[in-house]
Amino acid sequence: MRFFSRRRASVLALAATWSCGGQPVLQTGGGTMDLVVAATTDVHGRARGWDYYTNVADTTRGLARVGSIIDSLRRAPVLPVVVDAGDIIQGTPLAYVAARVDTTMLNPVIAAMNAIQYDAAAIGNHEFNYGLPTLQRAIRQAEFPLLAANAYTTTGQRAFRPWAISTRHGVKIGIVGATTPGSMVWDRDNLAGKIVVRDIVPEVALAVREVRATGAAVVIVAVHSGLNEPSSYDTVATPVGSENVAARIAYEVPGIDLIVYGHSHKEMADTVINGTLLMQPRNWATSVAIAHLGLVRRDGRWHVASRRSSIVPVVGHRESPAVVAVTQEGHRATIRYATTPIGTTPVAWRADSARVVDTPLIDFILEVERNAAGAQLASTAAFSTDASLAAGPITLARLSALYPYDNTLRAVKISGEQLRAYLEQSARYFQHTADGRFGVDRSIPGYNYDMVSGVDYTIDVSRPVGERITTLTYEGRAVTPADSFTMALNNYRQTGGGGFSMLRDAPVVYDRQLEIRQLLIDEVRRKGTITPSDYFHPNWRIVPASAIGNLLTGSK
Repeated sequence: MRFFSRRRASVLALAATWSCGGQPVLQTGGGTMDLVVAATTDVHGRARGWDYYTNVADTTRGLARVGSIIDSLRRAPVLPVVVDAGDIIQGTPLAYVAARVDTTMLNPVIAAMNAIQYDAAAIGNHEFNYGLPTLQRAIRQAEFPLLAANAYTTTGQRAFRPWAISTRHGVKIGIVGATTPGSMVWDRDNLAGKIVVRDIVPEVALAVREVRATGAAVVIVAVHSGLNEPSSYDTVATPVGSENVAARIAYEVPGIDLIVYGHSHKEMADTVINGTLLMQPRNWATSVAIAHLGLVRRDGRWHVASRRSSIVPVVGHRESPAVVAVTQEGHRATIRYATTPIGTTPVAWRADSARVVDTPLIDFILEVERNAAGAQLASTAAFSTDASLAAGPITLARLSALYPYDNTLRAVKISGEQLRAYLEQSARYFQHTADGRFGVDRSIPGYNYDMVSGVDYTIDVSRPVGERITTLTYEGRAVTPADSFTMALNNYRQTGGGGFSMLRDAPVVYDRQLEIRQLLIDEVRRKGTITPSDYFHPNWRIVPASAIGNLLTGSK
């Protein structure tokens, strides 16, 4: 694969939309047009520049600042086409309140996108997290179409709109949307018997042919799928299609002028593959990707003659007053929700070393899971090493920061052999290089390194991958492959998410569809005051001890 990296625009240049003298450089006269496409992806509920976990302003991201950038682009002769590549309505307390606490209000994230005047958005896998009714409510509220060409009902009909048409100065622009089929693994309970998400590439090819047949002179694909990263699930045992295929689309599907991709939470300013321009803005509305498609008119038809793109970070841009206004109701409701004290603690709890040292904060999550499910074992990841509880009142926001995802609790029945395989898969997170240095594997996200309570085990990071669990005991006895356990865990992990395929077919023995974050909230409310000694049961360690310092630095 050959990539052609180009430039990253400065904040002040606004992607070269304006000349130094402040006059627009876009042309529509004669037989040429400079079509501007602005894009976001993986917004994850960041409508406002506000951190609801700490209750302070965040000047580095948010759709409100995106709105100001788009407003600047609208001064040009041709209005920009604005698209999003998915994962919109989940990811912050603001999104949670709209989905679970006050469902009567207009979803503030959708309201922000309406104010910005998006032309279309792809449906991301996290759009399914709250269930189809919540997604359908967002679709009804949106003044733009949410697209997924590869999502079908069980009767073979398309479940959502596959494409849309926007028009600029008589030029028809087709926008095709698609989503990663990994939802069939991660959200199978919300989709089973209702929706089937098919392999992306053939469905995008079909939709592109359809949109070209309508007379579209320009075709944009907004796809919630990474460039070419490995799938986080077993595509052989679970043949739902690959997770990250944006590069494959460029190689295999003719007739596409621009691909806006997402899902992988990376940033790509300007890449050309097989003549197709690709770009990916930063997640959480941290940047806007802006493409310029130079159109020329030949033989009575418009053609894309040139293409380039760049990235504009939102930091330094003011918040759009229109976006602030339409999100105010949800913003205030979320602050009230997030700042409500639910209990107290006499001491501080920290997670800064949680991935290399057994800590009370992680054991708090594990014990709540284990007790709620009535399981022998429990597992969780340290989702953020910045999470902490200060001594004093505990608010919903601080507790939610410990568990920022909307996972539900399940328990499965596993064998000793599966348990060892699970722990070995988790221990892949650590690295021991040929020159003897210890660190972490940057290709493995921290949320795919799990810790397990209920058994005692040792991770020897000096040993090869797959041979690192050197001791594993349950109640003082070595675990054998034939042993049987029940283990509490989240629904994402239970379905094999993150490469933990050994669990996929494990019998589920507990599933009440209760959110783990809510269980943590309920525990604090029930006890009133929590202390580390209530939950801390040290049961795992890393050896050699000399490696811990380097591992601690790398896991930040």
